[in-house]
Amino acid sequence: MTLGFFTVFRKDPIHYVSAERMLASAKDAMPGLECVQFTDAKSPLVYGADRLVRRPHGKILERRLEHYADCAGEWLLVDTDVVIQRDVRHVFDDDWDVALTDRQWRHLKQPADFMRDMPFNTGVCFSRSPEFWRAVLMTWRSFPFEQQSDWLSEQRAVADVVRKDVFTVKVLPGMIYNYPPTTEDDAGLKDAAIVHLKGGRKSMRVAS
Repeated sequence: MTLGFFTVFRKDPIHYVSAERMLASAKDAMPGLECVQFTDAKSPLVYGADRLVRRPHGKILERRLEHYADCAGEWLLVDTDVVIQRDVRHVFDDDWDVALTDRQWRHLKQPADFMRDMPFNTGVCFSRSPEFWRAVLMTWRSFPFEQQSDWLSEQRAVADVVRKDVFTVKVLPGMIYNYPPTTEDDAGLKDAAIVHLKGGRKSMRVAS
């Protein structure tokens, strides 16, 4: 398994700081893991990444999906703001094209349309099918400009492709593989293999 993540250097370095923490946690939990940074033509290597794969500067969501669409083999694709607490390579023991994490977070209230239109959170994805991501990319490109500008449009495109039932999709519990804590001593942290410090959680300190 290879870990892949997308980030580009911006004026606010928070994504690089988060990525360094993510990489340190991943290598601690899974010694020997290769970690690949997907980025633009100029952004520097994040400390802890093993190599860079570059594409020209462009729309962030589109470029990220283009990178994912080139990922042949077994990949763990994550956002920079996750912390990996346990070895998750066993997920690849089963036969599937992609394994996605659900939004069934018992401790969080979510809008009904989120659960209906975006049942998966793409901050953590396991993949062995670049074809799946090519289909997601084509779907995303079919969206009108206003929808593409919505940061959540990627997750809507993923859900649209899953509903077509062309690919074998394993659904993983978000409580375990993509857990968003509410506090630094959140009780759910002890059971989570992957913690997602999304949104305002990025500055949280959690043990990895």
